[in-house]
Amino acid sequence: MLDTEMDSNAVQPVAWTEVSYKPENYNAFVKMGLFDKTTEFRLCREGEEPKTVRQSFVVFRQKGAEEWEDDAPLGLIEAMVLGDDDEEVQPVEIVNLEMPAESFLTIVSQTPESTTVKANWWHGEVSIPFAKRTDEGFILNKADFADGKKLFCELTPENDSVPFQLEIELPFVGFSLFDAEGNMVVGNLEIDADDLKHYTYKFLGNESDDRFAISFDDLSLAYQYVWYEDGTLSIRNQRRKMEKVGETKATGLLKDLLNDSRNALVKHKDTRWRITVVAKEAVADEREMATDPTLLAREVFSAIKSGKEEEKALTKRLLKMQNEELFQWFWLKQKDWSHEHLLDLLDMADAELDQQKMLEQALLYNRFDVFMQKLRKASLQLESETPGDALQARNNKRKIARVQHLYDRHFSGESILWNGDLGVREEVLNIHWNFRTYLEID
Repeated sequence: MLDTEMDSNAVQPVAWTEVSYKPENYNAFVKMGLFDKTTEFRLCREGEEPKTVRQSFVVFRQKGAEEWEDDAPLGLIEAMVLGDDDEEVQPVEIVNLEMPAESFLTIVSQTPESTTVKANWWHGEVSIPFAKRTDEGFILNKADFADGKKLFCELTPENDSVPFQLEIELPFVGFSLFDAEGNMVVGNLEIDADDLKHYTYKFLGNESDDRFAISFDDLSLAYQYVWYEDGTLSIRNQRRKMEKVGETKATGLLKDLLNDSRNALVKHKDTRWRITVVAKEAVADEREMATDPTLLAREVFSAIKSGKEEEKALTKRLLKMQNEELFQWFWLKQKDWSHEHLLDLLDMADAELDQQKMLEQALLYNRFDVFMQKLRKASLQLESETPGDALQARNNKRKIARVQHLYDRHFSGESILWNGDLGVREEVLNIHWNFRTYLEID
């Protein structure tokens, strides 16, 4: 690897050389710029703005050599801007292939399993580890690099100067996933929530390979992504007769592809990516999430029984509580506050022998039941003062559909909303609060 950046742990020199590459200095498949006559250099001094200089004020030498030259030699070399008088200026490492950068590596052909690349360099030998050399070029199998191995070209100049490597990045047909360092990864992946924003994906399709699928385990959704030549993916709901629910880019951030899901399985042909997003341990001041509807109901019953708060004040406090503990009172179902969950809170001792006592407890429960119905309705009717408009709703169509799906499952008998983690809760509440009118809730 080339040490083209200053070591952040090293002592900063008084003056140093900085290289600035032009667009024409890059090959599409090489991760660094390549020197030619258009490359710019800057003289940098501590406390001063970098000063761009002409190449006539830059000297060069082979890596490891002592003598500086006016002309850049072939291969891995050092470049140094001339300072004032005897001023010592730190050089920078660069690569001079003595050819146009765009011509160095070119794609010959691609299949679902491999990419064939041709290396055009007439000043020495080129090899690519793990690649098969043929008359057409180097064949690189996608499976050989799915475990995170980096791709390199190894170059040996014909002038017996120092051999060197160039890190390369080649497109492979189909779905590819890359970690924070740009390494291709596959298989079971546990990704820290804070690192997720650094992971990227790419789907390169063709007529015979134009789709992949994702199952979102925590949301029980399954989408198919269909590739188009304009670089977009059409998103289809596999459980709703391939209904189109949106579009996304064929290349982008993994976090956008996961759409806030914490567990997902990506499937492309015979390859699988099992992704689990791991959140850091909750900090001390993180909001506590309510997870048991029965305990919530018991808390309300105790407040009704005590009679210390007027109904209006109690309702206001409980509606505030739902935001603090990341739930909604309308998530509760009548069975959650049924009589059987409150037996120890009702004063039923010897009630069968005391009709007056039995009547008082029955009236208390009825008052509680009526209050819970009102509280649930008040929770359901709350709306944002600035709800999302129609354009925002279209842009969030997928998320709205996912929340609707969660609601459908919840009110059909599952407890998915109570079991959802922080990410799921926040997404549901955010979509509900901003797009309430687009959701169907009983």
